[in-house]
Amino acid sequence: MIYALLLLFYFGLPWLIILLTLKSNMAHKIGAVVIAYTIGLLVGNIGIIPEKYYSFIDFLMMFTVAVAIPLILFSTNLKLWFKIIGKTFLSVLLGLSAVVIAVVTGFFIFKAYINNAWQIAGLLVGLYSGGDPNLASLKTALNVTQERFIIVHTSDLFFGAIFLIFIITYGKKFFELFLPKFKIKKGQQEDFDENDVREFHDFFNFFKQKNIPDLIIGFILSLAIVGISSLIGRLSQTFSTTLTILSITTLALLASFVHRIRNLKKTFQLGLYFIIVFSLLVASRAYFKNIIQIKSLYIFLYVIYAVTSSVLIHSLLAKIFKLDADTMIISSIALVYSVPFVPVVATAIKNKHLILSGIIVGLFGYVIGNYLGIMLAYFLH
Repeated sequence: MIYALLLLFYFGLPWLIILLTLKSNMAHKIGAVVIAYTIGLLVGNIGIIPEKYYSFIDFLMMFTVAVAIPLILFSTNLKLWFKIIGKTFLSVLLGLSAVVIAVVTGFFIFKAYINNAWQIAGLLVGLYSGGDPNLASLKTALNVTQERFIIVHTSDLFFGAIFLIFIITYGKKFFELFLPKFKIKKGQQEDFDENDVREFHDFFNFFKQKNIPDLIIGFILSLAIVGISSLIGRLSQTFSTTLTILSITTLALLASFVHRIRNLKKTFQLGLYFIIVFSLLVASRAYFKNIIQIKSLYIFLYVIYAVTSSVLIHSLLAKIFKLDADTMIISSIALVYSVPFVPVVATAIKNKHLILSGIIVGLFGYVIGNYLGIMLAYFLH
């Protein structure tokens, strides 16, 4: 019964939020993702969801992300992407440098207050260059206790959710104060088609009966890609998550070359729906009371410092190397928040053309995060 209620809440509420954005101009301006995050934070911190159901919620998080990626990528314009990807690779190098600088300086600031701070530094480097999969593997590699792992993870969930709300609401305006705006070069505009320029929050006509066949086909294709990719991921125990996500992305891109698939109606919006579900799931896991109960304020402060400093340092380096605000934001989010959040932020800043670049950045972070975290941790030990 409880599982059914959880499914109804997590998958039903986003539909209501979408309908609200269609009916209310204010809700439309705020955005479905922000509304979902806010509700998720409230639910998570009220504590109405028993801890024994967290593993089920974690499974739903993985499922929604896996299904969303193909749906979002089916309409990808690879021709345009190859013309603009160069800046993204520069930005990811700057982003990784920013993460290392932020974590190392934070280590020297907080090491007097945190026992074995070198372990926390290793966890944070892995977390903010590759995401939760790297955090989990580094816990074992660095012999971090379960208690400390929970502290770091909870701190990241809570502050990360708050900081992400800032990024997807005011981040673009803030960084455009000192970074140039993203522009399509002269001569590239012809590469845009109707799918490329549509509004990100365009759920109008989404519920029309004529779109249902395409939505069903897109969803079935996405499930098939996820299933095949999961089998491929099992070929490697060490890099199972990375291999699975890489396979999902690759197969979805290959599918986008098929004209019929690339022109399926409203698949991007269906993928966005699953991202809204994911946002609600993630935010509901950010339970601030856990940090207070175990008196881990300094680790929480270290997390705050690492996130904010890495993004600010990244933006400073982007200024020096003349990168635009959108490219900097997407690559930074891909590293600090990992692959699942790329479509979320791309939606918020209304720049779909950097989604694929961001996913590749995140995949690169998955691969390098463990190595970087281990090397830095033992260097600081």
